[in-house]
Amino acid sequence: MASNYGSDQEMERALREHFEAEAEDLRAPQNLWQSIEGQMDMQPTRHPVTQVRRKILGALKQNWFPMMATGGAVAVAASAVFLASRATQDGLGVSESYAEAAPAAAAIAAPVEKVVVKEVPVERVATPAPAPAAAPAMPARSMTQPPATLPRPTAVVEKVVTREVVVEKVVEVHAQADRVAPPAATVAPQAAAPQTVVTPAPARPPATTFQDYTRQPFVATAEDAVSTFSLDTDRTSYQLALSWLQEGFEIEPDSVRAEEWINAFDYGYGLPADDWGFAITSNVAMHPLDGSKHLVRIGFQAAEVADDRPLNVTLVLDASGSMGDGNRVDIARSAAEAIRQSLRPQDRVAVVHFTEGVIHDLTVEHTSPDASAVQRSIQRLAPHGSTNVQAGLNQGVRLADRIRRERPEAYNYVILMSDGVANVDATNPFAILESAYDRNALNPLRLITIGVGINNYNDVLLEQLAQHGNGWYRYLDNTGQARATFSRDSWLALSTPFADQTRAQVTWDADLVKSWRIIGYENRVTSDQSFAEDRKEFAEIPSGAATTVFYEIELYDLTRTRAGQELTLANVELRWVVAETGQSRSQRSEVRGRLDTNLSASGDPLLEFGAIVALSADRYGGLYDGEYVAEISRDLMELEERLQSLHGSLGGLGAYQDFRFMLEHMAERARAQAPPAAPTGYSR
Repeated sequence: MASNYGSDQEMERALREHFEAEAEDLRAPQNLWQSIEGQMDMQPTRHPVTQVRRKILGALKQNWFPMMATGGAVAVAASAVFLASRATQDGLGVSESYAEAAPAAAAIAAPVEKVVVKEVPVERVATPAPAPAAAPAMPARSMTQPPATLPRPTAVVEKVVTREVVVEKVVEVHAQADRVAPPAATVAPQAAAPQTVVTPAPARPPATTFQDYTRQPFVATAEDAVSTFSLDTDRTSYQLALSWLQEGFEIEPDSVRAEEWINAFDYGYGLPADDWGFAITSNVAMHPLDGSKHLVRIGFQAAEVADDRPLNVTLVLDASGSMGDGNRVDIARSAAEAIRQSLRPQDRVAVVHFTEGVIHDLTVEHTSPDASAVQRSIQRLAPHGSTNVQAGLNQGVRLADRIRRERPEAYNYVILMSDGVANVDATNPFAILESAYDRNALNPLRLITIGVGINNYNDVLLEQLAQHGNGWYRYLDNTGQARATFSRDSWLALSTPFADQTRAQVTWDADLVKSWRIIGYENRVTSDQSFAEDRKEFAEIPSGAATTVFYEIELYDLTRTRAGQELTLANVELRWVVAETGQSRSQRSEVRGRLDTNLSASGDPLLEFGAIVALSADRYGGLYDGEYVAEISRDLMELEERLQSLHGSLGGLGAYQDFRFMLEHMAERARAQAPPAAPTGYSR
């Protein structure tokens, strides 16, 4: 529809004059904006009508808000909604969610179309571009707590240009469940479209929030020989990165927390000889990238204990409008239902839904897991309204504290399921935790955060809430993974705490070690003085869980002359609080090894694999450090070659295949960002 006005300003002026002249005595209800906005939040965010409605309503709210006092605003809003509806005609379809996972041998599914409407000036439309390259082959399985194997889409974007809007029609071609993506093909333009242009998917999903933690530097042992950190069993950073690649995005360097990549894998540590402590193992090997340095690995394996204590579980479910994006609600609902089904008759469960506040009609106080009210509340999870995480957690903590006083013998878990996009009241994780503070250190509430979604996702909020809430953080990519993560066996293992407030301290021998550097753990490194203190932000370790840390070290030249000897390079001490009794415990061990051990000849391919994971994550996380891009690119290419050499021993593992797929992408991106080599002056 052609415009009769020369500019937006003229249109606005004409509308103002019309409604001021014709509708001076009309008055809209005071809650008109809230009513319209609330209806918009109830719509799925990917729907094109909703997106155009929100753009127009946003303009009304920001620029024409004085008109809201008159009936003219009603007419403008109604016209806007009508025009938005017109924008989706001509047969363009919408898909709100992905299909369920297909068997590994399933054929490629039919294309699924999605429509996004954007306001774009006609004169800015580019000329046709070639189709994006085919997605690389994707491996078959994943890690120790694997994301379920799903067919993943490759995206081809077709822009259909009209006189008023550009409609992006995304055709998602689902690949086979073995993750081998078919070549992306250009979609034929519709007959009415004057021009088409094919563009690649964006490098990063929109509205994602990560914290860029500066990588740890080398520390001279003469200045500080002690390294203190909280143990970490989270692996969400790795799961997010894998999901991004599967969805066609690049891995965001700021999202990489190297310790979570390291701890995503099972290194086969042996269990301790008794059930009261940890098995502490250490390895020393020559550095695979720098002949002047060595690598040290320290592994902490918790004992597996049987604990029949009952559980008090409080589910806090995000029911805000942003949860309508994709299949977030389905994932959260599946996880909540899997938790409910995994609980035993002696356990108790409560449910809280929140948007801009708590939805009291859906709140269920602690009762039997089989209660029909619990099942109905979980099934009625639906997206609408804004996101007030503070209100949801406050209510969850109130209910959890009440049942804790009634059942002091039980373990207490508050489980938040959300995309982390808090936009009402407190949005800072520390302010939220302060509001929902747990003052009972002897029988603590353990806060678990479960993240869902790709676009519009706040990793920082969810990770920090769990770290400082005495719990742990996981990411769920699909409903199958939600059911697997919280199956009865998996959930009961995760919900049996072995050690609370767990931290380690490594003291290097200043006569042997010249300098040291911990890989990852940037936001878990703590002061040496805090090691003697029991603090809630120190990690909870579930029964049977393992934690791994890698160090890069530089030895004195005199030390290196003793390469054929087994040396004690450091002492390590572990401290924790027994989850069941609140008793403080500690354990000591030595860090020993031969300096001439070569990773490839160590006889332990999992040691070399872990070293490759640690160094790859560490290097890639620094990709935004401009002056080091060339070095990072070189290191990643060398690590990629080393990983390929492990195919014979580890190629049958899904974890190996997944990480090889990721490292290929990481190395390629680093190569693309590296500056060109300086000319040598020689002919080729």
